Amino acid sequence: MLVVPPDRVVPRRTGSATLKATTERVEVKGMRKLLALATSAAVAVLLVACTPEETNHFVGLNQFRNQNGVASLDWDEALYGPARSWSQYMADTGRLAHPSSLKANFNPPPGWRTIGQNVAVASTLESALAALKNSPGHRANMLNRNFTRVAIGVVQKNGRFWITEDFIG
Repeated sequence: MLVVPPDRVVPRRTGSATLKATTERVEVKGMRKLLALATSAAVAVLLVACTPEETNHFVGLNQFRNQNGVASLDWDEALYGPARSWSQYMADTGRLAHPSSLKANFNPPPGWRTIGQNVAVASTLESALAALKNSPGHRANMLNRNFTRVAIGVVQKNGRFWITEDFIG
């Protein structure tokens, strides 16, 4: 698991995408049921408010996990607002960054143990997902078995896609 203090994150360029990853840990306080369902053959997604780009990224992320022997993540609607807002913030400022505190940004529900975030900017969604998969720190977050839920925010601005993956477990 990649554990990086939020104030010590350094951006990394991979091909045409720029990436960042961070994770925070806390003690266990409980669990919550998840919003998305996954089967071994396909992913059935019950997304309440999600764009096609976010859905495609979610499906691609779970396919990547499954190809590596890791269970699919469930969609977390409560994290969707913060993920989408963070992507919008990055697009508006033109700066790839993490919030100073993931916990404050996520406002996670009771029972969470660990949270993480990957952010990327690229000219295509496919190149962003490929760059995340090929970056060791981002790959670690994507394949982290402690994460059980995710929300993905994608914002397109000025020909670039700004992507936030918010993980929780």
